[in-house]
Amino acid sequence: MKWYNPQAEPFKLYGFPFYKQDQVYRRMPLAPSKPLPEAVDGLANETAGGQIRFHAKFKELTLQVSLSSKPGYFDHIRAPHTAETAKRSFDLYLSRDGKDFVFIDVSKNLHGTEHFYERSLISFDEEQDLDVLIVFPSYGGVDKVLIGLNDEAEISAPWHKFDDERKIVVYGGSIQQGASASRNGMGMSALLSKWFNLEAYNLGFNSSGKSEPEVAEVIAEIENPAVLLISTEGNCPSSEWLEEKLAAFIDIYRQKHPETPIVVLPFIVGGKDTFVPGLMERRMRDRDIQRKIVDDRKNAGDENIYIYCLDEDIPKEVNGHSIWHEVTVDGLHYNELGFYWITEGLYKFLKETVNI
Repeated sequence: MKWYNPQAEPFKLYGFPFYKQDQVYRRMPLAPSKPLPEAVDGLANETAGGQIRFHAKFKELTLQVSLSSKPGYFDHIRAPHTAETAKRSFDLYLSRDGKDFVFIDVSKNLHGTEHFYERSLISFDEEQDLDVLIVFPSYGGVDKVLIGLNDEAEISAPWHKFDDERKIVVYGGSIQQGASASRNGMGMSALLSKWFNLEAYNLGFNSSGKSEPEVAEVIAEIENPAVLLISTEGNCPSSEWLEEKLAAFIDIYRQKHPETPIVVLPFIVGGKDTFVPGLMERRMRDRDIQRKIVDDRKNAGDENIYIYCLDEDIPKEVNGHSIWHEVTVDGLHYNELGFYWITEGLYKFLKETVNI
């Protein structure tokens, strides 16, 4: 078996916006112009949204993974609502035509206890000619990954090409990072990337998407944005914080990207909100705050800012049975039913209203 470093040609790396300058699997720059919030800086080492793509004629494919020597920012939290297959594990997709990728398997890191592991992901009796997509872990950092192929394998650049150079930029908290999809290819940014056929940057930071100005300045450095999606309500400590910080965040971003579509995504209304006194009032108050921020900018002449409530297109019932409240694992984080429905609605909104 021969081992290949995907940081070299003909492999292509996607999903790391600052990789060219830093050469590490990280979602924010190593040396930003201003210090990042500590939590964001730590969570930037988690590889949500990263991808490896290549083409190969091969019979066997194996991964060797060296996980980050740096502890994850939230390693002390077990996060039982997040599957082990989304933490420190890789998804494998294959394509026969260089267009539609089919999910194959996940490199299970058993119980998340191994800092180095080797996993066989596919083995054929006869050589296959395929495009390969490997998706990085949503949670946990990666120092090094090697791709093992049988000795006779031939590798080349991927057949699959994105439609253009634009990037879908997703900023928010744990939900945007991928909680609680069962694996990495099923979160919001991963689905949008596949459905739009554009590179996506997952800038979801667990419990730490708070619309801080330092983060806005770094995100504004990303070139060729097709759209900026912002969902920070769930992480803001108060309605007052949300009102002040979100407006300032958008102001900072607009200085560098005056025409880029911005879509603000309020938190969904969950089943608990309809039962616990005070929760619905807070949810609607925060939704009104975000709607006013968008409306004020529109009235001031900003034609490319929108608000989309993710629960608008969640089916209320299926076969006559109530279903709208079944989209999370804990009343907050989406399960895959939730991720599929909210991303399907968002996809239609971006395509038909925002014209992505």
